[in-house]
Amino acid sequence: MKGLADLKGLAVSTTSSEALAAYERGIDLFLRWRGGALDALDAAAQCDPRFALTHCTKAYIASRMGRADLATAAGGQAVARADDAHSERERLHLSAVAAMQRGDGAAAHEILGRIAACYPRDRIAVRLAGLNCITQGDYRGGIDVARRSLDADPGEPQYQTMLGFFLEQSGYNDEGLEMSRRSLAQDPTNLYTYHAVGHAYQARGDYRSALLTFERAVSLERYAHLIWHLAEAQAILGHERLTRDYWTAKNPPLPLHERIELLWRLEVLRDRRTEDATWRDLAREADRALEHADFQTTWMHHWFGVGFARAGEWDKARRQVERLRRLPQGRASGHWSTLGASLLEGELAIIQGDLAAALRLMAEAVEQIHTMGGGSREQKDIFRDVFMELHRRLGHVDEVIALAQERLLANPHHVPSLAAMAWAYEKSGDATLRRHACRQLVLRAEEIGVADDAEEVVAARQVLQAQA
Repeated sequence: MKGLADLKGLAVSTTSSEALAAYERGIDLFLRWRGGALDALDAAAQCDPRFALTHCTKAYIASRMGRADLATAAGGQAVARADDAHSERERLHLSAVAAMQRGDGAAAHEILGRIAACYPRDRIAVRLAGLNCITQGDYRGGIDVARRSLDADPGEPQYQTMLGFFLEQSGYNDEGLEMSRRSLAQDPTNLYTYHAVGHAYQARGDYRSALLTFERAVSLERYAHLIWHLAEAQAILGHERLTRDYWTAKNPPLPLHERIELLWRLEVLRDRRTEDATWRDLAREADRALEHADFQTTWMHHWFGVGFARAGEWDKARRQVERLRRLPQGRASGHWSTLGASLLEGELAIIQGDLAAALRLMAEAVEQIHTMGGGSREQKDIFRDVFMELHRRLGHVDEVIALAQERLLANPHHVPSLAAMAWAYEKSGDATLRRHACRQLVLRAEEIGVADDAEEVVAARQVLQAQA
């Protein structure tokens, strides 16, 4: 009996319409960041155990979730079904999974990129190729992947969202937001698209719209990364209690690396320390995660290193630095073997109290931050914020002004930069510019919903009242 075709017209080996329907449901749920994708793929496998693409897709998704046990088991089942793959596309997927099974992530990414190029309607391959572009910091490459797939499948919300996200990440915020909002209008329950829209709002400093977007998404389903975005935005706005409320979320819990990042932001940028016992608990979680180290991204390894150092486990923290140093050079690792390793070393220096060393170690990475992979521009903004804070603590007035002005060109509501400008003009003795910066800070803070008791806002109001 001849095999069937999926929703995009691509041939599949299964002859079971029930298996194909469950497989399509699993892909749809994964792409839209909705729960139940693995359950749907399990149902597909039960309908047709020889349907190799089901096992491949489960291996991909489980690997993205950091579930080494599920990914390895599904990968083994996929490889065992190699003889049941009847198309070149399916055989390429099996080759990618086989590479994953032997720990050759670079080969797996290369094969998936080839599938996405040859079969631009292959939704799972295209999404994974796009994720690899993020890992490598190749946002222009992500635009190319998305445009090629949109040319082949005009109107597909996934590809519109990808294009919108990569346009925003490449600095084309207006175009990116327009594309992502167009996609959301077509599929208003797609959490992946809400994420892209929220990113675009945050990039321009429209925190009220960003919060509203992420809150609407979470009201549909509590997807962990979206909850982190809410916590991160509240931390930026100075709402410590709300940040910690999201940090302690249990359903679902935030991933370990995102919990570490939030506490680091509160400590370094808000001077809100967390007790050492909590950091020791986080370090123990990192130990457990590193039992399957190859299933953790460079982004995760970085934050694990910060967590170890903050918990006082310096040998483990330095091993994370060395792990980054061993990664491939350049774009293949998203520049984490060089820029990223030095960035982590700088953060370790902050914990040790050597701010001058931290500044020196972090300088090149911050200068080239948008060439680095691992996370989005908005996720990497913490490093720029910390770098400016280091200059402020060291009394570098000119450097603080230059960094703050650069941030404010893209995001006129970046309150930390306005606060830094007010500090710099106080140090330089320019009362007029200090007052102007304080006035802008108070106005912008009101517009975006900064906490009334945020220290920078309180200080700015006091300056304005004293000079009234």
